[in-house]
Amino acid sequence: MIYKSLIGSKGSKANERTIWDLRIEELINDILGNDKNQFLIDVFKEPLTDKDVIIFRQRIFNDLMDEKIYSVIKNFVYEIKEFNKLMDLEAKTYEEFKYGFHLDAALMYIKALETTLNLIRNLNINSEGIGYFVDYLEKLIHSDKFQALKKIAYEAKASRDKIKIRISINGDKIRITEEENGEDLSSKIDQLFSRFKGQQVGGLNFSNHYEKITHIHAEILEGIYRIFKEEFSVIKKLKEEFPDIIDEGINSFANEFEFYLKYIEYMKGIQSNGYRFSIPQFTEDGSIYIKEFYNLLLAKKRKAVTNNIHTSGDRRVFIITGMNGGGKTTFAITFGQLVFLASIGVPVPAEEAKIPLLPNIMTAFPIEEDRLESLSRLEEDIVRIHDILKTADDKTLIIVNELFSATTSDEGFELAKRFINKVISKGSYLVYVTFITKIATLEKVISLVAQIQDEKPTYRFIEGSPLSKYMAIQIASKHRLIYEDIRGDIE
Repeated sequence: MIYKSLIGSKGSKANERTIWDLRIEELINDILGNDKNQFLIDVFKEPLTDKDVIIFRQRIFNDLMDEKIYSVIKNFVYEIKEFNKLMDLEAKTYEEFKYGFHLDAALMYIKALETTLNLIRNLNINSEGIGYFVDYLEKLIHSDKFQALKKIAYEAKASRDKIKIRISINGDKIRITEEENGEDLSSKIDQLFSRFKGQQVGGLNFSNHYEKITHIHAEILEGIYRIFKEEFSVIKKLKEEFPDIIDEGINSFANEFEFYLKYIEYMKGIQSNGYRFSIPQFTEDGSIYIKEFYNLLLAKKRKAVTNNIHTSGDRRVFIITGMNGGGKTTFAITFGQLVFLASIGVPVPAEEAKIPLLPNIMTAFPIEEDRLESLSRLEEDIVRIHDILKTADDKTLIIVNELFSATTSDEGFELAKRFINKVISKGSYLVYVTFITKIATLEKVISLVAQIQDEKPTYRFIEGSPLSKYMAIQIASKHRLIYEDIRGDIE
């Protein structure tokens, strides 16, 4: 059987500065929650350059958005995780208990695979990825190895079911004898818990059981094995012939499915707050059309405001201006996050998204002056821009925040103009957040302006000329602190 990854080929790890500036690390932590699986972290941090691999992942997401398919796959992953927990406990427990753990694990594994196949084979699977999984699962279940495992596991279970004992404790002495007429409590237990059938219940927690196992329990079990030698030999045979129960392909499928399940689970939480997701389409002409996109971290708190952004592709530089506290940086970060998420093949936070594939995202956000290197803020800006321009191309998105603000407005404008012209010549995309409104008047740029209403920010951005007054001026004017007011008071 040939294993084919559900992730497809791997991407290349994103620039760490970009990860930090765009708050990608924080977003990944929010998606994964307490499960800090390094494999998943790496997948979320590795943008893809191959559009076919991205579409391969998108189609898996499309399948998993079907609640029936999602439920079957989620349960499969859960069962495999529980199986692995049981195998871990087997490795830690007393030798006498290893055989019982091994048998329970084998039965759990067999049931998980057969149940998954029975449920999923009748569902409408359209993606190649899940199709590979179903085909692999079917071939594995019908393989000689799996059938041999199933046969001996059921024989071991039947042998264990035959073991009935009586334990007598007298002081510090324990006596173990075979009990031929012992009462089978299985039916009574089933009857007792029948009221819960059909309800969703949590998984078994083996850790507490393991912690209560002592050497006394192990010695009792050793005594049982001496009495039931024939039955024990069958149970022992399972562990000896199948020391490694799980197929490595199945283990890999379960790990890779978590990438999809974790994101869908996160999506469901955001969607419950009234926000929408979409599968992005990739344009060939360089055009961008994104409708009602929003910040995921704010949406989780029900505080996100949606925005639109578009270009035909002939203009690729967006200049973001507006009042203090108007959401300029958040807008730029949100756009960067959406482009990043599109490049790893997941649904994006927007009603609709058509964008070019931009796997290379580079940022230049304000940082403290580098005292060790004795670089000023302006020198640091120039060094970072120089490094960005060395590798930028038409597959690059550059996001800069308050670049060249550590100098005069005129000098900052001249430096920005040269930088923008260079970006345009390379065909790169640029989102430039600035207070230097003159930059927004340059040719071949798109000016997006933060909107205000009743002197308060709306956090919406539309194309237009920069505002004549920013919030600082409005506040100063309200309190009669602008130049004309102060001069008039003095005179």
